[in-house]
Amino acid sequence: MSECYGHEPVMAVQVADLMVTDREGVYLDATLGMGGHARAVLERLGPKGRLVGLDWDPEMAAHARRNLADFGSRVTVIESNFANLDEALRREGIESVSGALFDLGVSSLHFDKPSRGFSIRHDGPLDMRINPSNPLTAAAIINQWPYEQIEHLIRVVGERWSTRISRAIVQKREKKPIETTGELARIIENAVPVRGLKTHPATRTFLAVRVAVNYEFDNLTRGMQKVSSFIRPGGRMGVITFHSLEDRIVKETFRLKIKLGDWNPVTRKPAVPSDEETAANRRARSAKLRVIEKVEEGK
Repeated sequence: MSECYGHEPVMAVQVADLMVTDREGVYLDATLGMGGHARAVLERLGPKGRLVGLDWDPEMAAHARRNLADFGSRVTVIESNFANLDEALRREGIESVSGALFDLGVSSLHFDKPSRGFSIRHDGPLDMRINPSNPLTAAAIINQWPYEQIEHLIRVVGERWSTRISRAIVQKREKKPIETTGELARIIENAVPVRGLKTHPATRTFLAVRVAVNYEFDNLTRGMQKVSSFIRPGGRMGVITFHSLEDRIVKETFRLKIKLGDWNPVTRKPAVPSDEETAANRRARSAKLRVIEKVEEGK
């Protein structure tokens, strides 16, 4: 029996409201996932409107193809990292788009499927790769990187106990390799004070390792810069973030683009989920949506 996983897209209504400026345009969903945001956008478009969706994960791309099959030729699914979106779009003969969305959240499938190795709650292999062909794994970082590099990686995401955690990891791996998410989580639990914490003590460390495995910050910067030249005047770029580090990258990138005069802000403050949405979907609670619009000629 095949496994069935669901994913609730965050702020789907706000995304469609803020991103669709041309009902007959071509839109890019740079982080397609299971297709939730893509569906919300496609349902707002006219019969000539279409969407191109990218996902680096072949498993997610396959889910999206099934979930969006009812839109027929109006949707194209491509297995690609958004850092290479320029190449992907040109292979499809697309020179411009009316809008582009980046949803930087990791899918529920990745967290809920133990074999993918993302979750603190589900014991699985130390993997954390969005794309299985990526040579770098969480196990390689935890077991092979030197203490100084691990400590820096964890400290950068704001982990106050980075020194203790890194020492504990190095001490454990000297005895035997650390192979599972459960092992790593327990090492961290035993290394730091847990009283008063609102989240699992391993949360920031898992985030740091996942970001490093998938080159998330570098790819985000490259993706936003590359898509800028594809978006038509009057078109929009939107980015949904889930933690302060990536939000800072987006905020500063947008601020610079606006300062240079080629873009205008659409959301002067980021859009956030409603109380009802966060109550129904706990993973939405930290989401922020920022949107900018490319200045039209003569304005």
